[in-house]
Amino acid sequence: MPELYLLLRDLHYLISRVGFAVVLVMLAVAVYIGLIRHGDVTPWYRRATYAVAGLMLVEAVIGAIMYIAIRARPGEDVHLIYGMGAFLALPFFIFVEVTAKKRPAMGSYLWGFSVLAGILIRSMMTGPHG
Repeated sequence: MPELYLLLRDLHYLISRVGFAVVLVMLAVAVYIGLIRHGDVTPWYRRATYAVAGLMLVEAVIGAIMYIAIRARPGEDVHLIYGMGAFLALPFFIFVEVTAKKRPAMGSYLWGFSVLAGILIRSMMTGPHG
């Protein structure tokens, strides 16, 4: 079991850092499309957003496995709240964007990736599992 914990802990750490970098890239692309070009959401951007949401789901599942099955605890309990926030942030803003009647709706992703970046930074500050 210690080997599984170490593998999951390292994977959780790696995904959090890679995910944060991807979120920053997606935020920069949203700024370019929405604020500089005054464009709307493109199909590839929406698909990439779904992929990032999927990555946050994988991150949450790994954290849940460590918490429930292995009984590893984060450095601070608030890490669990940030984990749920990271998982729920993009689906909320995706819903807002796809149901928006006014176009362009890129502002939803500007907000979504900004909020997600903040959640991820704060989550990484609450300490590793252990």
